[in-house]
This record gives sequence, C-alpha cells and structure tokens, in this order.
Amino acid sequence: MKKTWVFILFTAALFILAYISLHVGNYEVSPAIVFKLLIAKIFNRPMPETGDYARIIVLEMRLPRILLAIAAGAVLGMTGAVSQSVFRNPLVSPFILGISSGASLGAAIAIVFFSSSMLALDAFAALGGLLAVLASFFIARKPDGTMPRLSLVLGGVIVSSFASSLVGILKYVADSETQLPAITFWMMGGLESADWETVKPVLFITLPIVILIAVFARHLNILSLGDKEAAFLGMSPEKWKMFFIFLVVVSVGACVARCGVIGWIGLVVPHMARAILGAEHSSSVPLSGLLGAGFLLISDNIARSITTAELPVGIITALIGTPCFIYFLKKREGGVWK
Repeated sequence: MKKTWVFILFTAALFILAYISLHVGNYEVSPAIVFKLLIAKIFNRPMPETGDYARIIVLEMRLPRILLAIAAGAVLGMTGAVSQSVFRNPLVSPFILGISSGASLGAAIAIVFFSSSMLALDAFAALGGLLAVLASFFIARKPDGTMPRLSLVLGGVIVSSFASSLVGILKYVADSETQLPAITFWMMGGLESADWETVKPVLFITLPIVILIAVFARHLNILSLGDKEAAFLGMSPEKWKMFFIFLVVVSVGACVARCGVIGWIGLVVPHMARAILGAEHSSSVPLSGLLGAGFLLISDNIARSITTAELPVGIITALIGTPCFIYFLKKREGGVWK
C-alpha cells in the first residue's frame, strides 16, 4: 500500500512540476493562458486569442523541451539503477561503458568537420557512443565468450580515456570562436535545441525501453546476487546482463545524442529511490525513473531561469547532485548501498 501511494504522489508531483515549467522562464506566461493553450493542443481545438508569441513560447519551445527533459531524466534514472545492479556497484552510472566519452568524440567530429549540420551532430554522437560500447565489449570479452563485470568496467575506463584524449585533440584544433564553444557547451549537456522534430524520435526510442525495464526489473533482484547464485536459481546471467546492457546503451545513446552529456542523475537518483522504497528492483527502478524525470526538469528550470544567458543543464545537475551524493554517502554505513 505504501508503494502505491509513493508512486501516486511522485507521479502527481511530476505532472504539477511539468505544468509549472510551462510558464516559468525569462518570458513568463500566466497559468490560465498555459491551461487554455494545452487544452487547445490536446483536444485539437481552435487556439485561444493569446497572441502568437505566447503560443510559440509554450507549445513550440517549452512543451517539447519539458517532454525531452522527462524522457531523458527517466532514462538516466532507470538505467542508472539498472547499471548499479548489473555491475553490483553503487558507484557506477549509465556512462560506465564509455558511451558518454564516445558520444562526445562523435559530437566533436561533427562540430569540427560538419559544423552546420544538426543531423550530423546527432548521428555522429549516437554512432560514437555505440562504437565506444562495442570497443568496451571487445576489450572485456574472454576467449570463452564471457564478459566479467570487472573486465567490462575496465574496458569502459580504457575506452573513455582514449576517446577523451581524441576529444582534447579536436578541441585544440577547433576554431576558438565558434567550434570550441559548441563542443564545450554540448559536453556540458543541454535541452535548448529541443523541438517537436527532435523530440519525437527520442520518445519513440526511449518509451518502449522504459516500459521494458520496468516490466523486467524484478529479474535484477536475482542478477544482483552474483552470477553463480543467479545460475543456481535457474537464470542465465550472461544473457540477462547483455539484455539489460543493450537497453541501457540504446536508450542512453538516444538521449546523449540529443541532449549531450548530463551527469549525476544516473548516479544519485537510484540511491534516492532505494532510500524511499528499499532495494527491491521492481519498485526502486520505476521510482528512479520518476525521480530522474523530476530531477532533470527542476535542473532545466533553474538553468533557463537563473540568468538571461541560459546555463548548460549539466552544470546544475552537478551542483545539485554532488551534495545529495555526499549525503547518501554519509547517511549510514551500508544502508542505502544494498
């Protein structure tokens, strides 16, 4: 019963936060006008006479941005919980296999050599993240075909270091007035480029994966016990690890390609969820999605409202996530890590 009320409470809070976000920003729109515009949009009714500027701000700029924040935050939160369970390590994030560094390298290549193409940026970032993960698999794979957790982590570290060095070279040769700021801003993460054309593909990819993770999350309870214990209980640990890693890679890759690298959500949010509902994955993993969506939405509201010049949202998530992580680290020995 407690779990049901927790999900109802946080789902309602997320809807309220999303509604508030529609009229928060440097250009404020009254809640009444926001409500009228939403009703007209949802039910395909004639738009109210509020002026084109308010309509464009709310429906064409803020609404797709909010949907992208919710989708990306939910993916990062849930995949963070999955990664910590699969690798049996509370200190890992969804970027553990080098996907963020690989995507950063792909984005840097696109900016330096195809600076005017947003399509090239998304495609190269997604391809870079995928190739980085495949390289981590290649490094970790043993002759018998198995990929131990520690080898995967080390493979991710090696690939991340190599990709980061190549990004450094590209930043060194990039144009200091246009290309270098673009690379730096992308690597800090942001949602400023969200529109309906870019949000729809992300939702198309991430929504089914979020549902799959929520449905199969209970299997993480057995997988987190260890490979031998999982095999003894009738599970094929290698197949399930690859299944969950595949879901993590595809969903995070789609989000990183569109939003850049947004850190701390996948690391901190799973600890919040476990502190609220415990370590049972069928509850804590979906809750991580709700908390991650809210976390990123709040961070984005701050990023676009605190100054006239928009801040990269990755800076805000780091500023909020760091003290939160220290709190969970110091709270009680072993309590929220299990």
